[in-house]
Amino acid sequence: PLDIVDVDLTDLIRTAAEAWAPRWSSALRTELPAEPVRVETDPGRIRQVVDGLCENALRVVPEGAPLILAVRATAVGGIVEVRDGGPGFTDDDLAVAFDRGALHHRYHGIRKVGSGLGLALAARLVQRLGGTIEAGHAAEGGARFTVRLLLQEGTHRGQQ
Repeated sequence: PLDIVDVDLTDLIRTAAEAWAPRWSSALRTELPAEPVRVETDPGRIRQVVDGLCENALRVVPEGAPLILAVRATAVGGIVEVRDGGPGFTDDDLAVAFDRGALHHRYHGIRKVGSGLGLALAARLVQRLGGTIEAGHAAEGGARFTVRLLLQEGTHRGQQ
């Protein structure tokens, strides 16, 4: 079940970063706005998605490479971004990143992989919350995951 409430993404991601910091030493960074970024979502489920993405990154990102947790406001909601300095994805990987088991089968025996269910489950959760998730290339050289979440219907912000 989902528990949809008013959530400050800035605070949610700050708390996630504090929880993950001991496992990332000094390589974990945040990019958080000074003001709250409010959306209507299930904070436990968003945290589950972010934690899963961090766990995946921890598995493949080399020691000392960055993990960035970021939040941005948009005109219709907020964005949570998880970026890393790991091996990243090929363009072919991006096409199947959220398909159950696709990356697991592709990289099994080549690099550390999980069960192959995590990204598919993350995509389903974000969809159930009325948002979207996208995989891409991070400026840091690794993977970028962008989760877009909406404000309460009928509410709008300035730009982006």
